[in-house]
Amino acid sequence: MQERTTGLWMTLAAAVLFAVSAVVAADVFEHVSPARVAQFRSVFAAIVLGAVAARRRLLGVGKDLWWTALMGANLAAVTVTFYWAIDRLGVGPGTTIQFTAPVLVMVWMRVVEKRHVPPLAWLAAVAAVLGTGLMARAWEADVDGVGLAAAVGAALTFGTYLVLGERLGSRLPSLTTVTYGFAFSALFWLLAVPPQVGDLGGGEWARLAFIGVAGTAIPFLLELSALRRADPGSVGVVATAEPVVSAACAWVFLGQALTPAQVVGGALTAVAVAAIHLTTARRRALPLPPA
Repeated sequence: MQERTTGLWMTLAAAVLFAVSAVVAADVFEHVSPARVAQFRSVFAAIVLGAVAARRRLLGVGKDLWWTALMGANLAAVTVTFYWAIDRLGVGPGTTIQFTAPVLVMVWMRVVEKRHVPPLAWLAAVAAVLGTGLMARAWEADVDGVGLAAAVGAALTFGTYLVLGERLGSRLPSLTTVTYGFAFSALFWLLAVPPQVGDLGGGEWARLAFIGVAGTAIPFLLELSALRRADPGSVGVVATAEPVVSAACAWVFLGQALTPAQVVGGALTAVAVAAIHLTTARRRALPLPPA
């Protein structure tokens, strides 16, 4: 019981770090584009996670190199779409919409994999969609279509990450998978966006380092450790605190206040996604990515 409690506290700490990282990223977009933030995040994370994996002698992938490369491309996509979403919609709505990915995975499980999905999970999925609509203010005619498309893209790529993670998780240690994932993600971004460092000041470097290390590598390691102590369903439920913490931090530090309807939508989505985690947690879990 003590081990499980420790694991859940680790998960909560990781969720807070992910949430704060999203706020820091949104703050730095004025000086650094979302694509470049995604690039620096991947590079910093790859270096730190690679060092830990090398120390634990977990760098061997055998015949799964191409699958880890695909994971890297997916991580690159989920990061940049998420950053575009929070840049255009705000941290709270962008994070909440991305976190509906478990709904998409649930549909994949039922339609493609023909797995049984409990009725409660379907009810939770409907609640999550309704909550997302409230959070995104879908009834407004002037809703940011590009930002909403980016958020949906973040949810889709987040869901793909979970599906790929299950495939690789049955063959490789989770630390190996995420290390190579971020290594290939960093390689992708270094080729796609030529790195520029001369135009960055000390403040921007500090924010980027925080996003890559304290906002990515450390929370990933915390969730990896948590999954050794607690079941994936419980870890997933605690991780749904991230959108709530993100919205609160964005309100306090960036002045991105939410309307009452958005607050209700965010709470409804968090509860619904937590219920989905509890009722469908049969997959071998990886740590949640981005924020």
